[in-house]
Amino acid sequence: MGTRPCKQRRARLTAGALLALQISLIAAASHAAAAVDAPRSSTAATTSVRASVPVSAIRPAGVRTAITGTYDADVLATARSPYRQATTPRTETRAEAGTKTEAGTKTETGTKAGAEAGAEAGTKTETKAGAEAGTTSRTEAAAASSHPIRPIRIGHVQATQQLRKAGLRWKSSGGCTNRRVRTCTSLEAVRAATVVDVIALKQRSGCPVVVTGGTEVGHAPGRYSHHRGYKLDIKPNDCINRYITREHVLDGIRGDGAPLYRDSGTVYARESDHWDILFR
Repeated sequence: MGTRPCKQRRARLTAGALLALQISLIAAASHAAAAVDAPRSSTAATTSVRASVPVSAIRPAGVRTAITGTYDADVLATARSPYRQATTPRTETRAEAGTKTEAGTKTETGTKAGAEAGAEAGTKTETKAGAEAGTTSRTEAAAASSHPIRPIRIGHVQATQQLRKAGLRWKSSGGCTNRRVRTCTSLEAVRAATVVDVIALKQRSGCPVVVTGGTEVGHAPGRYSHHRGYKLDIKPNDCINRYITREHVLDGIRGDGAPLYRDSGTVYARESDHWDILFR
């Protein structure tokens, strides 16, 4: 059965409208797709251009930063200045490095100053200690000179034992040893060095030596006297007389007329009936 002409025309119009709608939808879809693809193409182009440009051309020379490699594509695409965001960290990094350097310099300077101050303080302390030690030594020396060491003194028995053992004798005109009696011969509180020296005189001379006077009373007073243990009287004989006058230098005449013979610190005075000997 055939189709009516009006229906056929209606069908052709409907089909044309549908075709036009379809074409418009396709065009709109194509336009949207092109709009979406445009940023990606731009980003890709930017990335490719960035990759082709060396890092040294973008990064300023001589500036150190913690960022390595190439710059982020998003940063380059969105920032008004592609260098602004990269410049800020670099400035901060430089400032931080400068602060550390300054701190290190200050620390080093402080350490050096402290070391120099310590060395100077040590030198001053050492100098002061040396000066104080020298002063103390001089003070002690002065004290020692003003207060000489007291001589060692021994008793009569000990002194006579040493004399007898060395071959010397002692004799008292009064036959006694009382120090307070002038006719006695006492060696009480005599200096030990005096006993040693009179023994040495006997050994050098080879002569007999007899002690007739010691620390008893009746002798002339003084610092280096009989009573203080510095002097002894010995009995004269030809041997000891010859030895003293030949081996020692005549050194004047004493006030009482006795000739003086000297040997270093020892002084021999020839009195009428004995030799008065000072041992120092």
